[in-house]
Amino acid sequence: MITPTPTSAEIELKLLLPGADARQIGTQLATIPGLAELVPTEQRLRNIYYDTPDQQLRRAKAALRLRSLRQGGGRTRWIQTLKTAGAAAGGLSQRGEWESTVRSGRLDPVLLQGTPWPTLDADGQLFAQLAPCFETDALRTLRLYTADDGSRIEVVLDIGQVRAGEARSELCELELELLKGRPDALFELAEHIGTHLALLPAPLSKAEQGWRLVDGTTHAPRRARKLDLEADTPVLQAAQTVLGEMLGQFVENLGRILESDGSELVHQARVGWRRWRSALWLAKPLLANHPVPDISALRPLLNALGAMRDLDVAALESLPQWADAYIAGNPERAVQWQAMEAAVTAERSLRRAALLSTLQAPATGRTLLQLERWLQALPQGAWTPELAEQTIEHWAVARTKRLHSRLAGEVKEMEEADLQSAEGIEHQHKVRLLAKRTRYVLEALRTVLPRERTRRWQEQATELQTSIGAARDLMLLATLLEPLGVTPEILGFLRGVAAGRTADA
Repeated sequence: MITPTPTSAEIELKLLLPGADARQIGTQLATIPGLAELVPTEQRLRNIYYDTPDQQLRRAKAALRLRSLRQGGGRTRWIQTLKTAGAAAGGLSQRGEWESTVRSGRLDPVLLQGTPWPTLDADGQLFAQLAPCFETDALRTLRLYTADDGSRIEVVLDIGQVRAGEARSELCELELELLKGRPDALFELAEHIGTHLALLPAPLSKAEQGWRLVDGTTHAPRRARKLDLEADTPVLQAAQTVLGEMLGQFVENLGRILESDGSELVHQARVGWRRWRSALWLAKPLLANHPVPDISALRPLLNALGAMRDLDVAALESLPQWADAYIAGNPERAVQWQAMEAAVTAERSLRRAALLSTLQAPATGRTLLQLERWLQALPQGAWTPELAEQTIEHWAVARTKRLHSRLAGEVKEMEEADLQSAEGIEHQHKVRLLAKRTRYVLEALRTVLPRERTRRWQEQATELQTSIGAARDLMLLATLLEPLGVTPEILGFLRGVAAGRTADA
């Protein structure tokens, strides 16, 4: 019997290659200093992933695959691999992995002994139900890189497809897998590569990509996920978890924007970023000895996301509800409205192109990698003993009380201001942003906060955000449309509606 070989600390960093030409990217990679002198090895890989009809392995966060591997003109080898869920922090994924060579292209239950499989399938019933669910087919080019400190990294370029039935998804990604040494060496190498090629962190494994094909959710937005923090979780660990979930939402949606023009992807990317910034405020007192990297290189991306979202709100939410009221059966007005819609559509295409350009800028990916590197190192910072031993519960209660008090004060000032003045309008916007921050922080920490008070504060923050947001969107609408050459009659109509809504707010 062949004994399975465990690799219980598989640590890797996955990267997208935005804007890359699959036919040229291998040549480009080969010119990068530090990689250019390495001899590449090419392999043809086909991975078949198995599960039960009710996806028991997926629900257990495990994956079982059968791989065919052919190198050069050699014979095809078959490898059976079991992977189990592990930790993920700061863009790095760590999973348990057990590999065995099999004699043919069939799963072998004997080779699963000595792995965690018996805990998943104690009576053997699960194995009997296994069937292929999806597969990947790729040309793999790999290089073995040795850092100055001796850390060894496998640099893997995969070009191919993920397939589930008739569904297809293109595969063009880079994986850096740590064979020996420091996990931080992965980030060092990625940042070096990112000075020559555009990269983006890629949180999804190939198995997750396959399941999204099966589900038909390849282009679905990544929304906020609930966090089940425990009251006794160390505050630094909790901060890393909260920040990681929020940065993950931002980064995952950026990757999907590359492939799809869905307006909700843009919206959820911006939500992820605002949640991340809210969590940074929450954790600010913790970070004196661990300052956040400079994010100024992300400003073009954030501006492009905002510009895209403004137009999406106008085209999909604000304008449709007022079309009938403006046209009112008048053919001339109908023509004006159609011309305005055509102008918005054309402008949206231009803003989409500008957004993609920022995602393909090397500075964007390098900055995101620096954020993930910073996040991965957060718990290892130079902390005082008191802070290192502190739990999240006391911290969360104190910080949310302070945030709610600040919001209440700003609301009181807003109610006393002239909301028609520029100063009043700006104060309204400030309150809206603070309400969002309050809601995001309360949602993230809900499991360690007083339940009834948290629910009440969340409802108040949501109501503020919604009511101010609707009025503000209308106020900005005419300003947004004016540079597009929209007729003065429509602009005047929209300004009148906005004034009426603001007075009622």
